[in-house]
Amino acid sequence: MEWKNEIDECCAFELEGMITDGIKAGFSSNDEIREECEIYIAEEYPDVAESITSEKLSQMIAEYRNKFPCGGSQENFLQLDSAFHKLEERGIVSLHYAGYTQSDGFDDCREIAAERYEAGKRVIGCCFYTQQDLGHILHEESTRLYLSFGNCFDAPTAEEVGQMIAEELEKAGFVVQWDGTSEQKIAIADFVWDKQFEEDDIINI
Repeated sequence: MEWKNEIDECCAFELEGMITDGIKAGFSSNDEIREECEIYIAEEYPDVAESITSEKLSQMIAEYRNKFPCGGSQENFLQLDSAFHKLEERGIVSLHYAGYTQSDGFDDCREIAAERYEAGKRVIGCCFYTQQDLGHILHEESTRLYLSFGNCFDAPTAEEVGQMIAEELEKAGFVVQWDGTSEQKIAIADFVWDKQFEEDDIINI
């Protein structure tokens, strides 16, 4: 792709990764991916900001979207989403693609849990996977999707919340790997990511 030769090599590498990860993850529209790239360029590579216009970014993203077209049943993602809905019914805040790091994910969960608690809703814990967690699968570095989790109060304990999560995942048909402690993430074994972006997507939060 010609645009790679027009900008800093490191910047081109990072942009390509952001665009392909954003498309493969299946949660973001072209405009959302473009906006994320623009923020990144402004913060990390301000010298090339003028040479990479919004129009050029949109063209770049469209090229990659054509390279990774949507399609398929999304069977695995829908199974996971179904399990997350069941966990929500049990008072566990369950987030897809929650922030980049584990710390980001817990921050998002605490904010949502506080809002629900103040609204009088039952909240006992949280469960999520991050962009980093999913990235290991997208980059073919792992076949496991790792989920972080925690409790909101002394009871139930983090381990008890983890057990609820493991139960719902197994009911949904997943093979769960977890040692039963709060120190280890819960892993879904042999997970094939098949989420596809749709214009009317609503991420379960």
